[in-house]
Amino acid sequence: MVSNVEILYEDDDIIVCIKPAGMPSQGDKRGNKDLVRELKKHIALEAMRHKIKLTGEPYVAVVHRLDRNVRGIMVYAKTKKAAAGLSKQISENKLSKIYMAVVSIAPDKVEPQIGVTKNKVSYLLHDKVKNVSTVVDEGTKEAERAELNYEVVKVTGNKALVRVELITGRHHQIRLQMSDEFNGIVGDTKYNDDYRNATGWSELSLEAVMLSFIHPVSGKKLSFSTSAIGKEFGEI
Repeated sequence: MVSNVEILYEDDDIIVCIKPAGMPSQGDKRGNKDLVRELKKHIALEAMRHKIKLTGEPYVAVVHRLDRNVRGIMVYAKTKKAAAGLSKQISENKLSKIYMAVVSIAPDKVEPQIGVTKNKVSYLLHDKVKNVSTVVDEGTKEAERAELNYEVVKVTGNKALVRVELITGRHHQIRLQMSDEFNGIVGDTKYNDDYRNATGWSELSLEAVMLSFIHPVSGKKLSFSTSAIGKEFGEI
């Protein structure tokens, strides 16, 4: 473990870790501690520990991202070949990503069905200036198709634990589509209007809990999982 980043798997080509909530996936304008920088430190320290001389700064390529305030599993490439292979899987929707979220339910809506997988398709328009996205009609200029599958796992009071399989990866997609389907994700200050009344979580209740892909060099199927939100939800 480097800093507060947990490493799940590492070889010469890739590194899989758990991104802490609050840490950006890569450097941004704020100049805060970011995951790429922390992983480069980790690689350098491991090289030093094994008395391996590095010829330059460690290579760490970003192939997918998580929002700053989302905790979860990520894979980074340590070589250009691995980066190309992982990026190809992502473009072909062959990299599987599963999330868990806690959503708040509007009292005037019918209680969601537990254990039923539903497909949701929306069209999202990203406002880069305001850093928000909105649901718009199909055919809207510059709108992107967003698709996911979701299943309500458990309902307690006005909250529900939801399992989400992300099919496309759009800006704030899960947050926005859960807001469109329910009230929104607990702790979401952008897309959940009643977040102030949804007590129990001080942070965004969204976590990337499973990641599966083919190793870009060896061809081996790899799968990693974790879950903090599911355990927390079971305690309320």
